[in-house]
Amino acid sequence: LPTGPGWAFEFSWDGVRSLASVAPDRMGLFSGTHRSISDAYPELEALGGQRRMLLDGKIVALDSCGRPSFAQLQLRMNVQRPTRAMLRRAPVAYYVFDLLRLDDRSTVGLPYQRRRELLEELELAGGPMVLPPSFLDTDGQVVLDTAAQYGLPGVIAKRADSSYQPGRSRSWVQTTLRQTQEVIIGGWVPRRNND
Repeated sequence: LPTGPGWAFEFSWDGVRSLASVAPDRMGLFSGTHRSISDAYPELEALGGQRRMLLDGKIVALDSCGRPSFAQLQLRMNVQRPTRAMLRRAPVAYYVFDLLRLDDRSTVGLPYQRRRELLEELELAGGPMVLPPSFLDTDGQVVLDTAAQYGLPGVIAKRADSSYQPGRSRSWVQTTLRQTQEVIIGGWVPRRNND
């Protein structure tokens, strides 16, 4: 877990990573392989914005306690055209964590902190679109402990001055919480009479 100034921390979310192309009155979703997945999540398709933008985020389903649940999301994965019953049984939301384009301007070269400010100014949160919190110059261990307390998978530390880079980067460090336990398993086999 990175320490020191210049880091922002976000919670990690169990979900399907996707890009969202937002235009007035509609939103298109694309997988990491650039395949359209909009039909699989029709409740997100209507999330249009006032401006055109390209967002990076995750499609997330929540359990009955309001925590991200990959098991709940699996009910929707690979379902090309979900029924109304399926939409009610396993609703999803789009958790936005980065802005790649705004109107006709690329934002990938801007520092993370500025991209985050732009996201907040756009006031996207509402309904099935969520802008999760970002904690700048905060003790990362406190954020990680909070993630553990609420059953989240971990945190992602991002350099406040880093540009957007797809894939792995030293400027973005993921710390995953792992639950482990040491156990001893014993067994007993009854003796046979002739032994």
